[in-house]
Amino acid sequence: MNILDGNELMKKNLATNQDGFEEEVDDDDGDDFEQEAIQVSYACEDCDYRWEVTFEDEEEEALDEIQYCPMCGTANTTQI
Repeated sequence: MNILDGNELMKKNLATNQDGFEEEVDDDDGDDFEQEAIQVSYACEDCDYRWEVTFEDEEEEALDEIQYCPMCGTANTTQI
């Protein structure tokens, strides 16, 4: 089989799928549990730097931890 024959076969298969034949089905049954992400914004009171931190749902207790400013290193930060 040469390249032209392969291309023609692919075109024929695509045309067949568009004519109502069953196409390949994704067999994802939805059992996968996706983790919810929590995005929290912070501001530094010393240098006014602002940033966001993303926590996974299972890391909710991390929301209460002190966030240090990634710019100046101070713990004088506020959740906004």
